[in-house]
Amino acid sequence: MTAKLAEEKQHYQLLVQNQKVFRDTYVIILLLMTVLVLFAAVWIGLFLSKRITVPIEALSEATREISAGNLDHRVHIQADDELGLLVTLFNDMAEQLQGTTRELEARRKYMEIILESIPTGVVSVDSDLRVNKVNRAARTMFSTEDASSLDEIFGQDVDAIRELLRAANSNSVTREIDFTVHGRPAHTAVTATQLTAGGFVLVIEDLTEVARAQKASAWREVARRLAHEIKNPLTPIQLSAERIARNIARLPAAPSRVTVVIEECVQAIVEEVSSLKNLVDEFVRFARLPAVSRIPNSMKDLVERTMALYEGRLDSVKVTVDVPVDLPPILMDPLQMKRVLINLLDNALEALGGEPIQELILRCELVRDETMARLTIADTGRGIASDDRERLFTPYFSTRKNGTGLGLAISSRIVADHGGYIGVEPNTPRGTRFVVELPVCQESSLSMTSPASGSR
Repeated sequence: MTAKLAEEKQHYQLLVQNQKVFRDTYVIILLLMTVLVLFAAVWIGLFLSKRITVPIEALSEATREISAGNLDHRVHIQADDELGLLVTLFNDMAEQLQGTTRELEARRKYMEIILESIPTGVVSVDSDLRVNKVNRAARTMFSTEDASSLDEIFGQDVDAIRELLRAANSNSVTREIDFTVHGRPAHTAVTATQLTAGGFVLVIEDLTEVARAQKASAWREVARRLAHEIKNPLTPIQLSAERIARNIARLPAAPSRVTVVIEECVQAIVEEVSSLKNLVDEFVRFARLPAVSRIPNSMKDLVERTMALYEGRLDSVKVTVDVPVDLPPILMDPLQMKRVLINLLDNALEALGGEPIQELILRCELVRDETMARLTIADTGRGIASDDRERLFTPYFSTRKNGTGLGLAISSRIVADHGGYIGVEPNTPRGTRFVVELPVCQESSLSMTSPASGSR
């Protein structure tokens, strides 16, 4: 019994000794399992978080690219959950945004093409009156490029524009304003409209040729009626004067002095009647100018054919002709334009008469973005007073002693019917320079032969 108790006691002591070993072993195992569980939890967490953060980061990067203007950027992340749906929707939104932007850009370019093509000047300014856009017609009209302020465009006439803009606070306002363009007066209708987004739009329509045509039309009606009223009594007056001349010798015992006086009076009547008939014929030609028939023609050929008519009359005049051979064809009526050129050359030769220095220069060049051909005829004659230059193309106004005042009026109408411009300016250092601008023949107008195709 004692031996058995001793054995059990020894076994108990052995168990007590092994208890600490077992406890430490189990603690270590528990710690290892805890570490493994924590590691697995962290790994799983990182794996799951990457499935969320990677698409979000890709969406964030795509948002920055889209906002920077790179509309071609797309998110290429594979995801099947709600984030995948979000990526798909984002790509669809970017695609629609790109399509809308392309459509807006196409519309903007289309509007720019229209603005650049219309013959009316358009100027847009912001709320601080800084220039945003100037179309081709306005740049050509005011000879300005890359203007940033109204002063650069309108110069000394800018005060009238500023006053017009002040009046256009709520509604569109239209006023007729006279500008000084290329050294000559230009009558325009300017419309100012305030934009809802801020700023203004100025629409400038050149009415110079319209006003000139209206005046010419009124004067043609006056000429027609005047010619009718004058021509009717001229024939009986002339016939009566000629009858008196034939019957002078039949007067019984008429003193020779009386006969001479009667003959001189009759001769004066006949001459004045002839002069009046010539004047009436000028009236009729002015009132009934034929319609222009415009076809492509060479300006160089026109100048050479016209100058050939003056052979022998220019021996004392130094003549310079500078018309490029490669000048594009001009859409014009050669007979009508020849008449204009003859009229201008006659005026130049008349002004050169008796002058110590007699020079005549004909030069042609392309202007206004190569859409117009400018022919200048400059002389070193007596010149024209500034007050007379403004009235020079008005019917029945002439600076020549025996002029009818219809030559330049007829020339002005012919040029206007061609869709061109004619003006006069002082020559340097002395004399006068006439300027004729005609549209260059464009490809789209090569087949245009309509008489009214050039009228305004």
